[in-house]
Parts: sequence; structure tokens; C-alpha cells
Amino acid sequence: MKNTTKNLFKRPAFRQLLFSQTFNSLAAILLQVTVMVEVYNATSSVFGAATVIGVMSLSTFVSGMVASLIINNYKLTQVIHVAGWFRAVFVLIIGGLLLHITPVTLLFLYITLMMYAFVTAWYQPARFALLPLIVSKEDYVKGNGLLVMIQQTLMTAGWAIGGVLNVLVSFPYLIIFTALAFITSGVLATAIRTNERLEKKSVKKHAWKKVWQIPVVRNITLMETFEGMANAIWTSALLLSFTHVILNQGADVWGFINAAYFTGAILGSVLVTWQAKLLEFRIGIMIGLSGVSMGLLTLLFSMNDIVLLALLLCVLMGPMYQARDICQTSILQDAIPADERPNVMAARSAFLKPWNGLMVMAVGGLADIAGVQTIYIAAGLLYLLSACIAFQSKALRNYEIQTEEQVVEKEAEA
Repeated sequence: MKNTTKNLFKRPAFRQLLFSQTFNSLAAILLQVTVMVEVYNATSSVFGAATVIGVMSLSTFVSGMVASLIINNYKLTQVIHVAGWFRAVFVLIIGGLLLHITPVTLLFLYITLMMYAFVTAWYQPARFALLPLIVSKEDYVKGNGLLVMIQQTLMTAGWAIGGVLNVLVSFPYLIIFTALAFITSGVLATAIRTNERLEKKSVKKHAWKKVWQIPVVRNITLMETFEGMANAIWTSALLLSFTHVILNQGADVWGFINAAYFTGAILGSVLVTWQAKLLEFRIGIMIGLSGVSMGLLTLLFSMNDIVLLALLLCVLMGPMYQARDICQTSILQDAIPADERPNVMAARSAFLKPWNGLMVMAVGGLADIAGVQTIYIAAGLLYLLSACIAFQSKALRNYEIQTEEQVVEKEAEA
């Protein structure tokens, strides 16, 4: 298995995509940290700093609505390249506005952040559709596992590293580094050689309809809709409330719980990459089993008041959730026709992202009414409900990612 993983790194196109995503993720996290720190330092307002995330989320939703119209007219590598340059320019403008924050410049800052986020929403659908063009079908799970592992590692360390850099490094240098990282991400993408056709076919059916017309895509989307409600319990505010109310601990334990989950997520990415063949054997069943595991572990977590056990449960949740996430991504890449992958993923993102954001607010309000422990118990049941969708769906339960040879044989028989 190690040899097959090494074979992925021997492919120039995969290495270029991996490094492109690495620079992209690092720059995105560093920009968020830098902007939030600078806005908070200038305004002494938590709301002002939180608005940074709010305006970016709103713009990402709007961009998701029209992303397919943009992506469908260009090569995927060109989309990533252009997005990198656009974001670099916006980062430099943001840096200039942060030099002297006033009510007027703050308004322009939020507008620029919205434009930055609008372009950022092009990257993920394009990256999703690019991987199947540079690796074989049998390497989908391993390839996604490696990409997710790097991304999770950066998410785990990025906020801490960003905070340290904001103390040790002068603000203008951070802005310049972030802009260069986005440019590097785009340039690396242009070096990727694929068999992607230059001409783009017109999409006969609207991408929104495709989400519901392909059985496995519809079922996975339904699962993620329920999981969007359940995942809201892992937001910082609700988890902090659980730590105070149920565990009777302070912010230090809250930080350890966050770190425990991300540690598990990284371990999960490693395990999925090394044991890809085991997951591929019954990939739909693995998604259902991961949902059952998340449900049971969340129920145990909700009823537990022992700190060490809570940390252990969070570590155990990470691998199972990552396995589910990577398997779902691999199925979507295989099930969605190649020329419609970016369009369908952009449509899914436009629906799921605002839904997840809405659920964070709704679950927060329900926690005040019903109590935080009740919300965690409900989340565990929602994970189990999501698993039921995987098990009852024959298309998803029996799904197999066929090798290139199997596809050729089927086409020859037809």
C-alpha cells in the first residue's frame, strides 16, 4: 500500500495539485487570522471581527449560485490560476485598507472581502473536478485522502501558526506572503497536464436538477443535509457551552477537545490513505458504518462528564468522520459525469453552505431553550438517521468504483 501511495507522489500532476492546494489553504487561513486580528485590534469589537466571517460566507453563497456559469467556460486549471491572481490582488487591497482603519475603510474592507470570497468559491469545485483527470479511478480514495490529510493538518495548525506570526512578523510582510501564496497556488495549477477537453459542452440539464436526478448524489446530499444540523454542535460556542455546563471545565479543556478532534481527523486521513482498498471494497457500506459510529460516539459524548473520556471520544470521532467524508467525495467524483462535476458541486455547495450556517444559528437558539445536552443527544440521533439513508439506498449501499479496465470492458460489451 505504501508503494501505491508513493506512486501518486511520482505523478507530477498530482504533486502540483497537492502543492497548489497546500498554498491555497495556508493563504486562506492566514488571511482570515490576519484580518480578524487587525480588525479586532483597531475596533476592540468582537462583532466587527466576527463580521469578517459573516460577509465572506454570504459572498461564498452568492458565488456558488453562479460559479457553474463561470467554471463551465474555462479549463479547470485556468479557473484555479485566475482565482489565485484575483485573490492576490484583493489581498493587497485588503492590506492597504487595514493600514488605517476608519468607519469608511472598514466598509470598503468588508466589500473587498466579499469580492475575495466570491472568487474563492470557484476554487473548490474546480479542484474537486480536477483530481479525477490526473489519477486513475482506483486511486480516487487514496488521492482524496492525501489531499484531505494536508488540508486538515493546515486547519489544525493554521490558526495557531497564524496567531503566532501576527505577533512575530510585521503585518505588511504577512499580507505580501499571503498574496504570493495565492499566486503560487495558481501558477502550480497551470503546470498540471490533463486530458481535459478545451471545448466545453453546454449543460443540457440545470446543475440543480442533476443533484437530485443522480441517485447516489441525491442520497449523499440528503445525508449531508441532516449532518448539517448535527455538525452544528461542534461549533466553538456550543462546544464551549458543553464544556462549561456538562464537563464543568474551562476554556483550557475546550481547547484540548478541539485539538483532540482535529488530531483524530488527521489520523483518519492517514488511515484512509493507507487502507484505501479496504474502504473501496464496499464504499457505500463504509459511509453508513461511519454514520453509525459518529452517532453512537456523539451519544456517548453527550452523556459523559469525564474529561479524559470526552477527549478520547473526540479522537475516535475524527477517523470515522474523515473516512465518511473521503468516501463520499470519491463516490461523487465517480458518479457525476466528468463535464458536469464542477457545475454539480457548485450547485451542492450553494445549497449546503448557507444551510449549514443557518443550522449553526438555529441550534444555538435551541440550546438556550432545550439545554445543551439535549442538543448533543439530538445530534447523535441525526447522525444515525443519516446512516439509515446510506443503508436503505441500494444505489449507495452497493456502489463500487470501477477500475479503468472494467469501464473499458463494459463499453466494449455495450
